[in-house]
Amino acid sequence: MKIEIVVDKSAFGGDGLGTMNGKTCFIEGGLPGERVIARVLQDKKNFIKAKADTILERSIHRVDPACPYASHCGGCQYQHVAYSEELKLKEAQIREIFDRSLQIPASLIEPIVYSDKDIRYRNSITLHRTSEDLKMPHRLGFIGRDNRSTVVIKDCLIADQRFAPLYQKKWLLKKNAKRITFKLSENGEIVSDQDDLFLRIKVGGESLLAHAKGFFQNNLAVTEMLIKKIAGWIEASQAETFFDLYAGAGTFSLLAAKRVPKITCIEENLYSIHALKMNKEERKLNSLKIIPGSVEKAFRPAFEKEKNNRILVFLDPPRQGMEPALASYFAGEVVPDQLIYLSCDPLTLVRDLRILLAEGCYEFVAIAPFDMFPRTKHIEVAARLRKKIASVVQK
Repeated sequence: MKIEIVVDKSAFGGDGLGTMNGKTCFIEGGLPGERVIARVLQDKKNFIKAKADTILERSIHRVDPACPYASHCGGCQYQHVAYSEELKLKEAQIREIFDRSLQIPASLIEPIVYSDKDIRYRNSITLHRTSEDLKMPHRLGFIGRDNRSTVVIKDCLIADQRFAPLYQKKWLLKKNAKRITFKLSENGEIVSDQDDLFLRIKVGGESLLAHAKGFFQNNLAVTEMLIKKIAGWIEASQAETFFDLYAGAGTFSLLAAKRVPKITCIEENLYSIHALKMNKEERKLNSLKIIPGSVEKAFRPAFEKEKNNRILVFLDPPRQGMEPALASYFAGEVVPDQLIYLSCDPLTLVRDLRILLAEGCYEFVAIAPFDMFPRTKHIEVAARLRKKIASVVQK
């Protein structure tokens, strides 16, 4: 079935939003202000999912996708819109999400920080298996828009061009793995998470050690701007102790919190821990303490020892966010003076912040969105909170 519909605005995730027969309609490929004929993919009780087939009235911001795989590869959601407009759409989405879910005043939400490059910015990529035959080498690809198929490509426009030879090569994955993640070192060497190797990655003129099997941000230019923002927040907090939770190789401790007298990093990935230790030793940071283990288990006893100091806690969890029990612990009466939560999923961030704010112990200082992932639906967001002294005293 096909429908004719006007797109009113853009939803988080990249779809256009309209209304049909009293239902919200998500229109893949539709831009605000357009009138389209869309093919209905799902017609549920409360919403309709459709895909724009014909553009009857075209947005002035629509562009022809430069990527030949844009229609079926699942990596990018904004190849059909000018980058300047993509930034406006994303900032509007963040403002709506935080206003609707947490009633955050617009004045506390900063303008989105844009990427200098909207193509060729990715310093890492993940390619997926395309064959069930685990004994024969085969080409790898990206997950398709249907979240099931795998799209084999010749080039990815948002990835560093030096990854190009990987798309043509046939691979035999180890240990029945379904995917491989590749990273690019500062000297142009490509390593994969099938390798037990360290690599150097340069951020803001400083070289850090990372491991092929550990996490590292993929847009290094935006990461540099994010570090500067976080460093400013840390300096303004006058923190005596900095907790870096889900610390990875120590990027934010080493580059943003270097002036804080005491730093405690908690990380459970053994490969990242090794890289973190090497970075600490290289910089002779005796004030930096490393606690191996899960944040959910290790943070409470470590925090209890430092709670009389002026503490800032920095969280950069995986996409799935914090465990609810940890979020509830932060929401309790004994809370850090300030908290910075960095997330690549605004909906997960809002979910966790709702728990953190439930007891009334915190107030927002700022929300800062960063376009870490141009042309895709993802948005990096940093939230800064501080303790409400009066609320704690009343309890």
